[in-house]
Amino acid sequence: MRRTKKLLKYALLELMYKKSYEQITVTDIVEHADYNRATFYRHYNQKSDLVKEIITDQASGLIQAFKVPYKKNNYIHLNDLAPSEIVIFNYIIENKRFYALWREFEAIPGFYEVFLQSITQFFEHDINLITPYRDGLDNNMYTSFYAYGILGIILDWIKNDFEQSPDYMAKQLCKIINYYPAESFITGNS
Repeated sequence: MRRTKKLLKYALLELMYKKSYEQITVTDIVEHADYNRATFYRHYNQKSDLVKEIITDQASGLIQAFKVPYKKNNYIHLNDLAPSEIVIFNYIIENKRFYALWREFEAIPGFYEVFLQSITQFFEHDINLITPYRDGLDNNMYTSFYAYGILGIILDWIKNDFEQSPDYMAKQLCKIINYYPAESFITGNS
């Protein structure tokens, strides 16, 4: 069952390199995966269910990669990370077949929001971005700032065809995070 689903997902991704998502049919997917329609419908009701599962899997994997340094260091603050601990860019490269199709997936309603919500929820629930002594700072706005910023860096890298290495990207992310530590937003120090 897992192998079948994996092959169907792979088939859809491969086909998206050749034609748009809207042009791809269930028949195209099953023929490319060397299955029949009955096999497809045993796992999915329609093509959109398959694509939703791909997107959910990738968003979940991205967050798991993002969590690695935090879990390893008992959920330290963002500005305490070392570039060598950041593996999110390695994860993206390992799943480049999906991420290289980002522009094609953007045409699917709700695609971008799944990733943004995943990152936002990670910051809201897993990372203590805001501590109680930071009076006057809106936690939702601060979380949005980091979520949009991190996703923006990732999207810029994808849209530039992964021009820089994952190591370079990790170093740059650390420099950006550490340029204005969280406390400077409150105290005005930089």
